[in-house]
Amino acid sequence: MSQEQLPIVLTGVSSGIGARTAQILSARGVPLVGIDRNAPTGFIGAFVQADLSSQAGIDAAAAAVSAAAPQGIAGLANIAGVPGTAPWRTVLSVNVFGVRELVRALAPLLGEGTAVVNLASSVAVNWRDVKNKCAAFALAADPAAALDSVAGDEDITGESYLFSKQCVRFLTEHLAAELLQQRIRVNSVSPGPVATPILEDFKQDHGRDKVEGAGALLGRFGEPDDVASVIDFLLRPESGWVNGSDIRVDGGLGAYRGSSLANVAG
Repeated sequence: MSQEQLPIVLTGVSSGIGARTAQILSARGVPLVGIDRNAPTGFIGAFVQADLSSQAGIDAAAAAVSAAAPQGIAGLANIAGVPGTAPWRTVLSVNVFGVRELVRALAPLLGEGTAVVNLASSVAVNWRDVKNKCAAFALAADPAAALDSVAGDEDITGESYLFSKQCVRFLTEHLAAELLQQRIRVNSVSPGPVATPILEDFKQDHGRDKVEGAGALLGRFGEPDDVASVIDFLLRPESGWVNGSDIRVDGGLGAYRGSSLANVAG
């Protein structure tokens, strides 16, 4: 079976960016295997209902994908995520270890020339400032022990979403290096505020005035299509020389905030 005939695995297919990515891929004839905690509406492809917050859930999801795609998969997009309004252990379990463990579990199904895309966030732009902390946490052999080890660190537990996405940026580069000899590419996409069902959670977590101010500055919030189209590109052979990279999809928000214009504007 050619790679074009193999399915792409998407997590978080029931809503938002994941649902839109599934629509785009389906429209160009890509077979899909979707993973989500909630059953999607209108999804075309095999569906695996799974909770990625536990190792047992990840293992069950990987086993179901293997059964649905015994000849292999053409790509994996880790789009499922939990906002910072959820308990910090859940945020870190899904957003960090859910990504790491699913990539490693499905790597045997990914052949040469395939791709992995992780959903990061524009809030993690300064992740290299905490790279060592990300490495110690995200590469821990025992996720449960890693979670226990940071329970008293308010910088992590109080900003769990930020730290989780900093870890995703770290993991993207680490996994790109880890899978380089297998010729499996690993990249990430970092959206700014996007009009999805969890936008309200982001307003609560990051500050309503800050998030709404970003939308006013840009003229609108991002749409799922803005991000899904970039994920689609990174899964295609046309992006074959892009590896270990992050693409920021924030309408220019990060560029503005990092410029002298933002300082002048106060």
